[in-house]
Order: sequence, then structure tokens, then C-alpha cells
Amino acid sequence: MIGGKTKIAVLMSVLLAIVFAGSLWQAGGLSPGAAPEKIIIGSSFNNMNGLLYIAMEKGLDREYGVELAIKPYQAGRDAIKDAKASLVDLACIGEFVLVKEILSGAANLRCLCAISAGDVFEIIARRDRDIGKLGDLRGKIIGVPLGTQGEFLLGRLLTLNRIGLKEITINNLKPAGMAEALAAGEVDAVLWVPPFTTEIIKRMGDNAVILKAQEGQDYYVLLAGREERLKAKGTAMEQMLRALGQAAEFQKQKPGEAREIIARWSKVPTSQLSRYIVRYEVFLDSGLLLAMEDQAAWMIRNGLTDKKQIPDFLGYLAPGPLQKVNPKAVRLGATGHATSK
Repeated sequence: MIGGKTKIAVLMSVLLAIVFAGSLWQAGGLSPGAAPEKIIIGSSFNNMNGLLYIAMEKGLDREYGVELAIKPYQAGRDAIKDAKASLVDLACIGEFVLVKEILSGAANLRCLCAISAGDVFEIIARRDRDIGKLGDLRGKIIGVPLGTQGEFLLGRLLTLNRIGLKEITINNLKPAGMAEALAAGEVDAVLWVPPFTTEIIKRMGDNAVILKAQEGQDYYVLLAGREERLKAKGTAMEQMLRALGQAAEFQKQKPGEAREIIARWSKVPTSQLSRYIVRYEVFLDSGLLLAMEDQAAWMIRNGLTDKKQIPDFLGYLAPGPLQKVNPKAVRLGATGHATSK
């Protein structure tokens, strides 16, 4: 027979276990019997978005009580339009897209976090148009989707190679039309990211010349949306950040399996992923702010905006949720260049 004191001790242990389990559910996952909250992310399917793929394929999102879903777009400029219209919860975009939106007056957009930074943009040129190096782009027709990261990188690349914007012709192409335009000779070169460039290279064969397009400039992939939307889904956003943090840890611990997942979702062969330098991390840092200020200055200098001053981009970041989830991931210091809005 179990004595009274023993019974009480057993009951207390059971109660403590229940309370502890409940606290775990509350802090890091889905309450028993509750349906996960859906978060729709507008995004293209390129290899920079690897943490989204890992979180979804490994079920990390559901472990934290959310269900991530990707609505496909060819470019971030298209996804952010639907985010502004609340047709998606978040848009997966390059930082230049956010800069352009802010300079255009989109005061209610906020960046929740970056999920990667790296070097993936390439110029694919026709060898038979006498292009072998970046300096050979002078006088050529180049296809790039305007209003995207590619537009800024092309402008910066031309400046670094002392080629004026008036010395080339820009063809505003949709990513899906690049392969056909280059193969048909409508353009001499295109600038974009995989998997589109992967297909273009395959199609062009020996006539393809591959040139790196970033010249040391990091490309940041951000999750951004309407400020009201981020606040309305505040708890779910925090849980999503936890899931993406776990995906980043998975990528570090199991890089081989992570590479297979990213290759499958992005349709970039694993053999080619090594061509690209990508840092998978959930973060906000001063490097991002500096990149945004540099891009705003470029737009002002080239008359691509009616603004005359660089905004205080810090006000367009929403570090609160990430600060709560992982304080070390928020590394925002004064950049020394921003001015007030």
C-alpha cells in the first residue's frame, strides 16, 4: 500500500510535470489540440530562401505552432505589392526593394528580419557578342527586372567599371522571359539569380559567359510586411522566428541534408550550389542599414526618387520580436549616415 505522504509526493510530481509541459508548449510550440496559425509568405524560389524550405520540410514551423506557406512570385517587387495589399502576411524581398518602397512613400512597411545574406547575382552574357569581361558591357543591351535588387546591382557594377548608364540599353525583363530573350539575341546579357540563371546557362551552353555581379556587395533577403499585420500576428511571428532559428541551426549541424533540401526547393542542382556564397541566419544588423543607405544614396544621386535626404531606415525595422526570441541576433548600432524622416 502506498502511504499518504507518498501519494501526495506522486501527485505533486505529476502536477509539476503537467505545469512544466504546459510552459514548454507556451514558450516554444503548439498548445495541445490547437491548430497552427498560418503565415503566408510571398516569395520566389531561389537558394537564398533556404531557411524557409528547411523549416517547412522538417516541420519546424508546426513544432512552434505556425504553418508557413509560400505564395510564388518571380521577384520581390511583385510580392511586396501583395504584402501592401494584405494579400500575403510577409514578402521575401531584397533590401533594395524595401528601400525603393520607403522612398516611394510606403510608411507602414516594416522589416521583421533578414534570413540570409550572400552573393548570388550573376550576369549571363552571349559570348558571340564579344563579351568576356565586365568592361565589355559598354554599348550592350542588358536585361534586368527594374525595381529590383538587380537594377541597383547593375547600376553599381557599371559605376565600378566606369560605364555610364547612358552607355548601355536596359531592357526591363521579367525573370521568366530572360532565357528566351537572351537565346533569341534580343539582349546581349541578363542579370539575375538562380534558378533562372541556372536554366539560362544550361540553355546557352558554350555561348554563355558567366560574370559575378555583386563585386563584394552583400545581398540581404528580408521578411517584410505591413506594420499592422506584424502586430496583429505578433505571437505567430515570434514563433516563426523561433522555427527559422532552428532551421539555421539545422543548416549548421547538417549541411549536407540542408543542401539537398535547398537544391530540391530552389531547383538549383547541388553541384552548382557551391558557386554561391550564402550565410543562412536570422538577424538584423548595422550592415543591412548601411547597405540600405548606400542604395538610397544611389537612387538620389541618379534621380530615381524625388527625395533629397536618406531616410532613417532604423525606423523601418521591427526588431522587437527578434529581440525577444534571440537578443544576440539583433546587432543594430548607429551607422552615422541616416537622417530623420
